[in-house]
Amino acid sequence: MGKKTFEIGNIRPPFHASSLLLRWTENCPWNRCNFCTLYRGGKFKIRTVDEIKEDIDVVCFYRDLILERLSSNDPRTVKRMGDISSSVTREEKHCYYMVLNWIIHDKMKTVFLQDANTMIMKKDDLCQALKYLKEKIPSIETVSCYGRADTLTKMSLQDFMDLKEAGLNMLHSGFESGCDEVLKLLNKGSVRSQQIDCGRKIKEAGITYNVFYMPGAGGRALSRRNAIETADVVNKIAPDFVRIRTFVVKPGSPMWDISKNSDYEECSDLEKVEEIRTFISCLEGTDTYVISDHIINLLPQLEGFVNKDKKKMLDYIDGFLNLSDQQKKEFQLARRMCVNVDYDEMPMLPENYLDQIRGMVKRADTSEKWEETLRYYLRKYI
Repeated sequence: MGKKTFEIGNIRPPFHASSLLLRWTENCPWNRCNFCTLYRGGKFKIRTVDEIKEDIDVVCFYRDLILERLSSNDPRTVKRMGDISSSVTREEKHCYYMVLNWIIHDKMKTVFLQDANTMIMKKDDLCQALKYLKEKIPSIETVSCYGRADTLTKMSLQDFMDLKEAGLNMLHSGFESGCDEVLKLLNKGSVRSQQIDCGRKIKEAGITYNVFYMPGAGGRALSRRNAIETADVVNKIAPDFVRIRTFVVKPGSPMWDISKNSDYEECSDLEKVEEIRTFISCLEGTDTYVISDHIINLLPQLEGFVNKDKKKMLDYIDGFLNLSDQQKKEFQLARRMCVNVDYDEMPMLPENYLDQIRGMVKRADTSEKWEETLRYYLRKYI
């Protein structure tokens, strides 16, 4: 075939690490959130159905080639690129290994459609592309994408049902907050009434719904409201998942300027944990699954169903909050330095490593130095 590349964006949810990534829109149509710099300077584009179909055909070319190689007497050939074309480009290698990873680790079951708001495509075009994807790759079980609340609220229940029938069976929305004052501060471009409206339609259509919550986004002044009002939105929708993404002010973002030139005060690391506790305590008996599935979150094992595991989640948070100040700080720093450990596992770390952490804790001898030390590491993850 002629073309041997397909469009791949940079952003995906963490749990889509092994999914096939297909870029059906480019960048973000809003691109004005005060906390985000991901798409600054990028021009938004909706790719045509013909372009999308060409990309799917390229995926199928690599899929068939890799499956043939894997079934050969010498499957090691699967890692060789030389006979794909006389001059293999970097982009071709990227596409090849994307498909290879998808085949080996995902068994060709999951696809994530990039970029930030694929749901802004015309419904008929999106349905046409989804049907072609399923036709060409029948092994696919889950197709998902991001959708902004202000876009989703304009869609009808029938629209969501049509998309579900075409193959879209999971959606992700960055609510960040269910508090209108926080949403205004973030310049999110949506309001809680839109979140509730679209969320109810998505659930009624039978589409799995993931929403993202940013504890700390409102700063100290709005922390409690952020927790309570976001929990209220979740209670009204009962999404399948709430995925926690701890808020950190990013240098170069508008929020960075706001934090330096206004009375906005970023929450401390502990205050963000306390906000999460308030949020969970306000959740009611839905079957929503709360999960802390990102390295930016302090407590890695915080997860469970609201209607079954609420007490377990609160006890887990309290277990951390009830540690001594020194124990909390040692765990906070280890976790922020990307050590894969929970707070009750700290004694299992090598003694020389613990000594290094204790020395760093001791040197950050004021609350300002301590928070800045933690944020220095946190900003590496955003």
